[in-house]
Amino acid sequence: MVDMIARPGRIVRGQSRAASSALTGNRRSLLVALAIALLLGVAPSLASTPVALADRDDPAEHFRELMYPTTPTPTPEAPVAEATTGDVIAGFAMQFLGYSYVWAGNSPAGFDCSGFTQYVVLNTVGIDIGHGTEGQLAYGYPVAPDQLLPGDLLYFAGTWGLGVSHAGIYIGDGLFIHAENETTGVVISDLWGTYGGYYYTATRVW
Repeated sequence: MVDMIARPGRIVRGQSRAASSALTGNRRSLLVALAIALLLGVAPSLASTPVALADRDDPAEHFRELMYPTTPTPTPEAPVAEATTGDVIAGFAMQFLGYSYVWAGNSPAGFDCSGFTQYVVLNTVGIDIGHGTEGQLAYGYPVAPDQLLPGDLLYFAGTWGLGVSHAGIYIGDGLFIHAENETTGVVISDLWGTYGGYYYTATRVW
């Protein structure tokens, strides 16, 4: 028969079981608290990045990812193309869009077609290619139409009279800038539009 009375220095069996159960509960609570503290201290991302383990095939792998996060590889930036001398020539020429056309002019006070190409090349490349269109053809080297780049010099024949009669500067995308006439001044035109029928050659002085 179980002794239900506690005597000094003796623990009743019922009390022993209750105490053991309480101790087990306390140990379990302590272990749970310790585990939470470790997780929060060692891997704080577990609390800040909730992910349902049920959605993962391997919970252990998820735990390793949280404990030892990997740094994502940064996406390399696209290289920035450096400006060529031709880009500089075209960019400098574009500053004079809308300027006046003056016969025999070769300064911002007024340009004719070859005076414009002369002024731009002199102030970018540092070469004086002269004012006459025929003489300018002696500088640089010829460029095929499908090889044109911004900054190339363009020459046209038969726009008025015979021979090479007009000049301009290619700016890319089938366009060129030139001092056209007294009415329009310095403008941008489609190379293969109206002027395509008068195209003569192109040169590159850079």
